[in-house]
Formats: sequence, structure tokens, C-alpha cells
Amino acid sequence: MINCIIVDDEKPARDALELMLSRYFPEKVKVLGKAESLKEGVFAIYKHNPDLVFLDIEMQEESGFNIFNYFQQVKFSVIFTTAYKEYAIKAIKVAALDYILKPVGFDDLKEAIALYEKRQMSGINVENIEKLINVLNPASPVVKKVALPTFSGFQLEKVNSIMYCEADENYTNVFTIDGGKLLISKPLNLVQQLLPAEIFYRIHKSHLVNLNYIKTYSRAEGFHVVLENGTKLDVATRRNDDFIQALTNR
Repeated sequence: MINCIIVDDEKPARDALELMLSRYFPEKVKVLGKAESLKEGVFAIYKHNPDLVFLDIEMQEESGFNIFNYFQQVKFSVIFTTAYKEYAIKAIKVAALDYILKPVGFDDLKEAIALYEKRQMSGINVENIEKLINVLNPASPVVKKVALPTFSGFQLEKVNSIMYCEADENYTNVFTIDGGKLLISKPLNLVQQLLPAEIFYRIHKSHLVNLNYIKTYSRAEGFHVVLENGTKLDVATRRNDDFIQALTNR
């Protein structure tokens, strides 16, 4: 059985694909979850650990192509779903990855699943993923990582995989989107200098957050934010005005 996730910002598209998979491939494919944004899709992947992800490219908040920035190791295959965009199709073909044009038809879906099964035994081709990213944005490094100092050396983490950092006296706890926790042998102010200021904001003396993972901000009972994983963090009163500006002017 192929366990899969569907990521698409259009509900009719998500539901239609799920219906086709359940109707025509009930013994072959199982839909574990659906997501309406790339961030929700990333969390669904970490939660369900699927074999395959059906991924829309053109989404409102963030391109589906960015999915590879959120994982240290890509342990799932991707079938892109997209309306015709010449640059996107060209990039996918160069990387020898799979895609289906919208609206998704039975024959195309059947062919894509058959191709996935054929390639399944060879594993995920990391070189093809890197090639795709280079074609889309040749000026940027393939992997945007930061070297975080630990007691035994350094831990390389993708910047987009870090949700927030928490001060722990002279050390720092780094929390990642996969639920991991890493103890860094440096205080929070030094860790802050390692991370890009346009993404990370010091909302409190104890907390540095990735703005991409803030789900809600509230003034009720003191200023605070709730992150995508449900973590609630206070926003210092003296930092609140500047924080709102950083949050709304992105």
C-alpha cells in the first residue's frame, strides 16, 4: 500500500484527487491526510511519514517547490500537480521528477503511480532534487543550513526547519518542526546572530521565533503568539510594537 499526502490550496482539487485515488486505486493508495498550504503539508509529512506526496506548485502563500527546504533528509517521493506553466514543467523534466497537469485525469494519474512504483526500489534521488532547486534558482545555495555549536562540535540544521529558540541560562534550546529539541552550547543572543534577521525575531528575552511559523497573535491577557505546533509564547511588552511591524510588513 502506498501511503500518501495531498497538498493543494484549492479544496475542490484536494477532494477530487482524493476521490479518484479512493475510487480507482483503493487497494494500492491510501490518503493519510490533506493540507491546504505548504506549511500544513510539511507538518502532515512529519506526522504521517508518507511514501508519496501529491503537491501543488502554484499556491498562494508559498510555492510547492520550497518543500525541500524544510527537510534535512527527503524520505518521500513527490508528484507535482500543476496547471500548465512552461518554466515549472521544464524544471521538473530537467530534474527527472514526476508531474501531472491539472485538471488531473485518470490516465495521467495511473501513469504517474505506475512510474512511482517502478522507481520505488531505487530510492529517493537526492541529485535530482538538488538539480531542480538549481534550475529554479541558480543564484541560491541548494541547501540553506546553519552550523549550530554543540558540546561535541556542530549540528547542521536547515534554517527553515527551526521553529523557535529558547534561552536556557548560558545555553539555548532549539526546537525544530519535526518535534526535535537541540541543546546549543551558546546563549540565545549569539544564536540569534547566526540566524537571518528577516526570518527570526526576538519576541522576548527568552524566545527567538521563526516568523513563518506564527499561527496567531493575540493581545488578550497579555501579548502572546501561538505557533503552528500549538506552542504559546509571550511577547514582551516593550518589544510588541516593533514585533507587530515586523510581522505585518513581511
